[in-house]
Amino acid sequence: MATPGFGGKLLLVNLTNKQITALDTEKYEPFGGGHGIATALFWDYCVTPGDWDLQHAFHPNNMVALVTGPVSGTGVPWAARTSVSGLSPQCYPIQWFSHSNFGGMFGAFMKMAGWDGVAVIG
Repeated sequence: MATPGFGGKLLLVNLTNKQITALDTEKYEPFGGGHGIATALFWDYCVTPGDWDLQHAFHPNNMVALVTGPVSGTGVPWAARTSVSGLSPQCYPIQWFSHSNFGGMFGAFMKMAGWDGVAVIG
């Protein structure tokens, strides 16, 4: 059972090998909201394997994660933020792990559908 505020599932879409996997959110709950969970996902799937030098944002091993926080979809004012994280080409020639966020109903609808986030690799 998921902790209150979390949907309990993260969707991992791998475009390289065409696999879709549902991950358990419980492992990532200690990292807090959207930015923390997205950073932990990036670490687990992009940094830890060690087969990528993290120098090229357009590399197939890069991940773009859209993750909501635990209070998204609850009606709390200013809580409907969705974090977008990944290695970004915006600061060329040095490409850094970056994050941003956006508001609106996307995060609430994703949470009401039972998902805490979507991560795309490939």
